[in-house]
Amino acid sequence: MRYNQLSTNYSKTTYMLINTNSCRSCNFKVKINDSEIKHTTSTCTKYRGVYIDQYLSWTEHIRNLEIKLSRSVAMFYRIRYCLRNNALRSVCYSLTYSHLQYAIGVWGGAGKTALKRLNVLHTKVLRAMTYSSYKSRVSPLYKKLNLLKIDDIYILEKGKFMYRLHWGRIPVNFDQLNCLLP
Repeated sequence: MRYNQLSTNYSKTTYMLINTNSCRSCNFKVKINDSEIKHTTSTCTKYRGVYIDQYLSWTEHIRNLEIKLSRSVAMFYRIRYCLRNNALRSVCYSLTYSHLQYAIGVWGGAGKTALKRLNVLHTKVLRAMTYSSYKSRVSPLYKKLNLLKIDDIYILEKGKFMYRLHWGRIPVNFDQLNCLLP
């Protein structure tokens, strides 16, 4: 970190133990350059826009995404009369897909029950865009708008990551993962 003239603010730096069921009374002391780092007492922390909880269940991050998508649903019901389909699709990419796609390789593997409400909100956006009733099937809507479901976005991002891993186009930190490839 000294090469690029960045420095760590040790008073703001904290650490969190992941899945601490087996070790609630463990006393860890983390030091960086002889400065002790404090243990955070919260069960969740935000790092680069992703909420990470101590059990890696991603519930807080998904809840945050649900709030953002709920706002998008309401907005789509208001603006759908003012914009054409191409413009609505562009707004959909900027307001919903950008949030859904960000770091989905990390949180997209959460359980189906955790992702259920997020899927419901995503389909509400599509129904608002296409003036469809709440009873209409969503698979034809995805196909009509040429959009991906949340599970498909996750699979695509995993595939892109594995492609970059295979061809050595990822950061050096992932070099140890190369042993996973045939």
